[in-house]
Amino acid sequence: MATPKGQRIGIWIIVIVMSVGTVGTYFALALGNDNDEKQSQENKKAMDDYYALIKDQAKANQALSGYEATKFDAASVTELKQEDLVTGEGQEVTLNDKIKVSYTGWVPDGTIFDSTTKSNTNTPAEFTLSAGSLIDGWIAGIPGMKVGGVRKLTIPADQAYGATGSEPLIAPNTPLQFLVRVESVSQ
Repeated sequence: MATPKGQRIGIWIIVIVMSVGTVGTYFALALGNDNDEKQSQENKKAMDDYYALIKDQAKANQALSGYEATKFDAASVTELKQEDLVTGEGQEVTLNDKIKVSYTGWVPDGTIFDSTTKSNTNTPAEFTLSAGSLIDGWIAGIPGMKVGGVRKLTIPADQAYGATGSEPLIAPNTPLQFLVRVESVSQ
């Protein structure tokens, strides 16, 4: 049975429209993937630039005056350790106190990743010592210090930045050491 001419023309129109649509979809996807790849490369470059800036700024970090950041064995850090280097004589720090501290923090190879001392100037950090606002090692390690005191904290990774780390300066699962000097305490 022969199909009428009008139906054949209709079928051909449908075939052509579907073919053009399929080819058009293919090109749209291909171009979209190129744009996604281009965007991904731009995002990676922006992240690399940001990480380079952070690393460059970290070069200004210095140890607290009279102290130094030294290498330590990461594998040996299994629990929080507190070592009082100077016993303060002022008010004692408790949880939820607003405190001002000077500090230096470093990773196992001795690289300082953060410090209140930069290029021989010290600008103490001020914050409330409360859960959720700082790493757990500080929440557990600072209470009991007194104004004027200096404490060395050795913090296992799970009480620092854990499995996520804090790139680019702190790799995942990295224990940390800090020197912390309490400058002031207020409730």
